[in-house]
Amino acid sequence: HLFKRAPGHPPYYEQTLEWRRDFLGAASVDQLCKSIIMENTRLPAPEVPAGQAPAVVVDGRYKYVVVVVQYTRKLHKERLVDAVRALEGDKALGKKQYNMRLVDGALSDLLSGFEHNAVTPLGLATPGLPIILHSAIAALPEGTFWLGGGEVDLKVRFDCAEFVEAFRPLVRDVCAE
Repeated sequence: HLFKRAPGHPPYYEQTLEWRRDFLGAASVDQLCKSIIMENTRLPAPEVPAGQAPAVVVDGRYKYVVVVVQYTRKLHKERLVDAVRALEGDKALGKKQYNMRLVDGALSDLLSGFEHNAVTPLGLATPGLPIILHSAIAALPEGTFWLGGGEVDLKVRFDCAEFVEAFRPLVRDVCAE
């Protein structure tokens, strides 16, 4: 892994993808990725004390998942539902029992342990949070990709094969064409 800290000025997230690519030394903007936490709003949210992360699994089904996608792609909710159902195996229900949406910032912070623009699979605060990796990332010709590194200005480069081996994500096409 390679960590790289972005300068405070100009602010990293106010820059174009091309600027970010050049700063990180990536070969393509397709190597620039993000980790987002999605929620199945059709599953009930279990009661938990304030400040405590809710359960990831409800009745054998996943309430929350981490999805790693490229900035150059748009998440496709139906494909994401198919991926979540694949994770659930024989516990999966019909597609109408799924409505995947981005969690709000406070819940993302609580589940991941990281603030907005810093979410990473490295050291997630919530054990058992499954990871779905968009298949195009695993197939990048460069063999590497960049993600947030746990702090807003910290980025980490992963080798695709090592990421899959270490994190055991479900590798699926979850983006629109």
